[in-house]
Amino acid sequence: MKRVFIVIVYLWMATAIVLASSCSRGFNVEFLNNRTATLHLDSPCEQTLWLPIEDGAPNALLTVEGSSLMSVPMRVRLAVDTVEYYMPLRLEATTKRLLIENCSFENKVWDCLHLGKKAPLNVTSDLRQQLHFTPSIGWINDPNGMVYHDGEWHLFFQYNPLGGRWSNMSWGHAVSRDLVHWEELPVALYPDSLGQIYSGSAVIDRHNTAGFGKETMVALYTSKKRYQSQSLAYSHDKGRTFTKYEGNPVLPSTRADFRDPKVFWHEPTSRWIMPLACGNAMEFYSSENLREWHFESRFGDQYGRHGSDWECPDLFELPYGDTTKWVLLCSITKDSEHGSSVQYFVGDFDGHTFVCDTPENHTDWLNYGRDNYALVTWSNAPAGRRVAIGWQNNWQYANKTLFPTENFRGYMTLAYDLSLIEWEGRAKLILRPAIEYDAHFKTIQTEPEMVVEDIRNVYHATQYDSPLRLDCRLEEIDAQIVGLRLFNDRGESVEISFNIAERKFTVDRSGSGNVNFHPKFINPSIAPMSQNGTQQLTLVLDRCSIECFTDIASTSDLVFPSEGYNRIVFYTVGGSAKIKDLKIRKLQ
Repeated sequence: MKRVFIVIVYLWMATAIVLASSCSRGFNVEFLNNRTATLHLDSPCEQTLWLPIEDGAPNALLTVEGSSLMSVPMRVRLAVDTVEYYMPLRLEATTKRLLIENCSFENKVWDCLHLGKKAPLNVTSDLRQQLHFTPSIGWINDPNGMVYHDGEWHLFFQYNPLGGRWSNMSWGHAVSRDLVHWEELPVALYPDSLGQIYSGSAVIDRHNTAGFGKETMVALYTSKKRYQSQSLAYSHDKGRTFTKYEGNPVLPSTRADFRDPKVFWHEPTSRWIMPLACGNAMEFYSSENLREWHFESRFGDQYGRHGSDWECPDLFELPYGDTTKWVLLCSITKDSEHGSSVQYFVGDFDGHTFVCDTPENHTDWLNYGRDNYALVTWSNAPAGRRVAIGWQNNWQYANKTLFPTENFRGYMTLAYDLSLIEWEGRAKLILRPAIEYDAHFKTIQTEPEMVVEDIRNVYHATQYDSPLRLDCRLEEIDAQIVGLRLFNDRGESVEISFNIAERKFTVDRSGSGNVNFHPKFINPSIAPMSQNGTQQLTLVLDRCSIECFTDIASTSDLVFPSEGYNRIVFYTVGGSAKIKDLKIRKLQ
């Protein structure tokens, strides 16, 4: 009898329209079977449907019928037993129905769907940063499409608009006028019939080479389905909306690894150049109109580190002495030492071929921290500057279940000014915090000179208050180790040290707070030191990260203390050191 009853209920559910609460909820649900349902909107208009998410749930498929933006089904982890957070689904006036597949009628989601302006649950904020961009909600990884235009720094990024885990790769979008305050804009590009929207770049077509109009913003990106191809979209309203080119893909392929176009205008040959990541190397293509591309050359099969596929190329020219050099950036997902890292090559480029200055078996690392990946530069930056930003995370742990953040996941690094210096007889790429940050920090403490022998307290606040920046020089060093410790009242700390004998700069976050979500999170960051008797140090502390800059190296590392660090001490081991021109500044 019980079995018969269940069958009857199932048959009823498969054909009935659930009308309960439809008036108050603004929609009703029609179950087509026990795993498929249609949502019928009572009053189609521009509105937000809040989707209840459970990160451990299997993916359901969501199709938004009538949408001009979301033209293919999207994967979403709809709540089965527990609602962990809500993701906003912005509906257009043309949307009357949504189809949800692979989601049991017994799941919790059906009681918790919510139509309204505000999320039913608050978005957590205790692990958010102020200087390091992160979206209000959802997953991010690689920055892409970065372009400066009419006073705005455009930051596009790999984004999952329907959850806090990697999926549904789209281009999120934010703009800033000062690299500190960011305005999030609607998603710029959603997946389509050609596949997910992977990384790429954006340029300003000043000479109307593509035929879309002068000053048009043109985005080149990878369409990822079975194979990877390059597609194009253009915007006439400063990147607020994009039109996908009807002739996509503009550079098709039958290769699984053929991605991340970083397009730039090469003045000497009057052509666009497109570096592409192709397996374990980079390839270069050229075009006169951004729509038709021709192979030029390939670089890298025998150069640099090859622990996994190469990604996210960038090729640009920088001053070097009384001449210039070309720099090729290359991200590598799974390096044996660093996990996700960025290597670079210095050489020459004639519009056809990149010729590297360094030996084949040599590797130069852009950053020695654990959390700086997919770093690329803004096109069209003002005053001829080369400004870059990276993803502040590491694929070793970024997408793991126990990662400390929930409804948002992922940060960007600081923005950096890039330059070349001479070191050990060759060109070395250097990162420094972008000059825009200077106007936003106020000096709260200075110390012209002090001698440290053993331990010296230099900063103590009642609680973590705001991002801090510390600048100083280390001189007259006769200690074996000179360092500083950041810690909070719970005893969680980070050790930052110069090992004079071994010429190593180290950031040790093994006691920094929550470090147990992945075994490799506790690995220290180790960078080389120069042979100079004076050592420079700049440190930028945000709520969940520490970025350090010495005279020849930089590090970027996430930390997850239970409360922010509010104390700083200098220390020495085996001697003393003089700290000169110490300045501590606070974000205003």
